[in-house]
Amino acid sequence: MSVVVEQYNPEWPSHFKKIKSELEIYLKDVTYLSIEHVGSTSVPGLDAKPIIDINIIVARPNTQPVIDALVTNNFMYLGELGCVDRHALRSPNQSPPRNIYVGVDGAFQTRNHLGVRDTLRSHPKLRDEYANVKLELAARGIDIVEYVEAKSEVIQRILEKAGLLSEEERTAVLIANEKGERIGATKTERLVLREFVMGDVQAFHGLESREEVVRYQTWPPRTLEQAQKEVVATIRSSFEVPRNIFELAVTHDDQFIGRDEVSAEAKKEDEEAAEPRLANLWFSFLPESQGKGFATEAMKAFIPLLRSPAKLEIECDPRNTSSWKLAERLGFEKISLTEKVYECKGEWVDSLIYQKTIGDESR
Repeated sequence: MSVVVEQYNPEWPSHFKKIKSELEIYLKDVTYLSIEHVGSTSVPGLDAKPIIDINIIVARPNTQPVIDALVTNNFMYLGELGCVDRHALRSPNQSPPRNIYVGVDGAFQTRNHLGVRDTLRSHPKLRDEYANVKLELAARGIDIVEYVEAKSEVIQRILEKAGLLSEEERTAVLIANEKGERIGATKTERLVLREFVMGDVQAFHGLESREEVVRYQTWPPRTLEQAQKEVVATIRSSFEVPRNIFELAVTHDDQFIGRDEVSAEAKKEDEEAAEPRLANLWFSFLPESQGKGFATEAMKAFIPLLRSPAKLEIECDPRNTSSWKLAERLGFEKISLTEKVYECKGEWVDSLIYQKTIGDESR
């Protein structure tokens, strides 16, 4: 899902005013300081992603009441997503597309938003330099993870010009914009593996609501609400450091066809660094995409992205032939077959385990 940067649209300020009016209705019973148009769409003449960024600025004690008021009106709370004191929410109305934040007054992330906006509004040369960087990055077809990190150098110059953040705070912004343990889009011959985004909810539901997809899982087909909550949880976990859950969306011709996931045991403080962690590996793909080698192709690209050393394990119901056959194609070793290990959907299920240890290569 490559980043798209468009020529400045003079309608963007009007979009903000409309969204602000909606928010004022939702927030009429709580206290906040202001609703600010931030991000590139708030700077006249600046090319930008066509997404309206809005920061609801609050005094710290009022943070949770404002978040609660929005959640009551069907906003989805996403968390801080790696930026302390900047709380992200997903509006149920995405026409036009928007990012909603609740920012603590005086926090450096709030001053970052306002400082970048105000500096670019008053310094045309810096604005145009920033636009050129954004356009060049978009032309490379990179995804949002790589895009945010690649803008860091010019963002630092903008913040230095703004003069609102200390050197220590500018460094904190730099770190927050690094991809950390998030993974940039990885391309194979036919596929792209990338981090989940909220735009994946419908497609994810289309996968996990299928009876045949969850046949051998302990859960029933997902509802749309459950799918949305799971995508939110996946996005949140991608910002954790250290990151113990890696789940990537798999796309073919820009269409979501499945997902790969590994969930690793958290290391204990007294464990030796070189001791392999046990990591449970699994995948699910749309039935119509199966039988074409997509799962194998995706897993061969996915495994080298994982932190090593690690002992990867694929555990499945032996009736799920697609899982254990894939394990064998990937060079996993059959470890055990145990009868009637757990009850699933009214029947006792056998457990077939394959394992493979990956070495010291860094991600």
